Amino acid sequence: GISMLRKNSIVKFVLLIIIAIIGVLLCVCPFNVPASTNRYNGFVFAIDKGLDLNGGVSAIYSVEKRDNQDKSLTEIIDESIEKLEKSLDENTSYSQIEISRQGEKIRLEISNAYETDSTFANLEESKTVLITLDEASDTVTNPEVHLRSSDIDYTKIGYDYENSAYTIELKLTKEGERNLKQLKRHADEIGKSSIYLYLDETTSDNLLSTVNIDDIDESIIFTSSSADYSSTSSTAMTQLAYSITCGAMGLDLTLLEASYISPVLGTNTLLFLGIASIITIVLALAFMIIRYGDLGLLGSLSTIFYLVLFAFFMQAIPFITLNLSAMFGCIFAFILVIVSNCLIFEKVKEEYSIGKKIHLSFKGGLKKALWPILDSHAVLIIATALMWIFAPAMLKGFAITLMLGTLLSVFTSLVLTRYFMNIYLPINSTKAKRLHLYRDKNVKEIKEEIEVVQENEVTNYSKAVSYTHLRAHETTLHRG
Repeated sequence: GISMLRKNSIVKFVLLIIIAIIGVLLCVCPFNVPASTNRYNGFVFAIDKGLDLNGGVSAIYSVEKRDNQDKSLTEIIDESIEKLEKSLDENTSYSQIEISRQGEKIRLEISNAYETDSTFANLEESKTVLITLDEASDTVTNPEVHLRSSDIDYTKIGYDYENSAYTIELKLTKEGERNLKQLKRHADEIGKSSIYLYLDETTSDNLLSTVNIDDIDESIIFTSSSADYSSTSSTAMTQLAYSITCGAMGLDLTLLEASYISPVLGTNTLLFLGIASIITIVLALAFMIIRYGDLGLLGSLSTIFYLVLFAFFMQAIPFITLNLSAMFGCIFAFILVIVSNCLIFEKVKEEYSIGKKIHLSFKGGLKKALWPILDSHAVLIIATALMWIFAPAMLKGFAITLMLGTLLSVFTSLVLTRYFMNIYLPINSTKAKRLHLYRDKNVKEIKEEIEVVQENEVTNYSKAVSYTHLRAHETTLHRG
């Protein structure tokens, strides 16, 4: 009976507390994985940090416009930065990459990098790509070029598991896509089935790869057949991909210097941020416990689950980087989950204050808080989604972290807190003071029997009214 339900609830809470403790330890405690050389760093420490929190490397490149370029140097630099950003985003695992123009130089800032990283040197080499329908030979010494480097937007490195070889995908510009369609149409007309990719010159020694036209869609994916760039070497193919991207930029880069830059917000930012976060969390949980008693304990438990889930998804989602704007998103997200729980508890207090019993107050409070929470969270999700899509890069971190926090806040308040309240009732459904629930002296407790009778009376009255209208309608028809 009741004692068995009470025991089951206590067991469930013990298990939930153990799971919460394990979750917290997984968040903040790094350790060596047993029987392995790997090390587990914890969810919090595995989150990618931006330049303003973690520092990184700053590289300065001088630029030189190629002779075949008609545009101004400023226009070429701006176009080159876009291509370089896309290629680096696709082919590296750096947590944050910022590229900017400084006069007639390009500044590249990368978080979680070292001055010795090969990326900085790879960008100095450029290779132009020439694509033909005829293979260069002793008889064909100057095959017609149908696509060239100016048609390439950026490159993307992949892997062909079937042939155990690295591949490079040439992403084309809009003009390049039009030229590719014309190339395929022309190949179909003259009965050609392959295209040939050359580096720098259309000679047999510079043949990079041969690609079947039927395998080409909107981009060109190839495996290197060149002796200089082995398709089984990740390093060689990475260097080739960057060389092709740089060849498509219309200018040559020369590395002037690469130096370490300290975190923008200070060297001890992460330490201070951690201390401030712990103090804020403790104060928020203490506030809920002091104001709502056992309800506050339930809210604190659900908030701990929220924080564990939030840290897990922050490090699991690859495009999330913790920078200054993302920090503000995390703060607003934490405030949101605290406010959502407090809203539920305030509604419970209101229900109890008018005379309802504890279990009916729980039910009524959850019901009254449901739509305000859903409405506010839905608005935030839509707003942050639009912000993430259309806002400048500096606000994207704020948008994605707040969106993640909003989704988890809905789950935490309407699923976890609700579940904890339901399994709490067998433990205490009579002692209102433990929940900090109070009534005015002139408010008497509403009996469940009275509520049931009133509901039955309303139902019977509705049925009686419906029956009377039906009989009157039948009489009218009969007279007619």
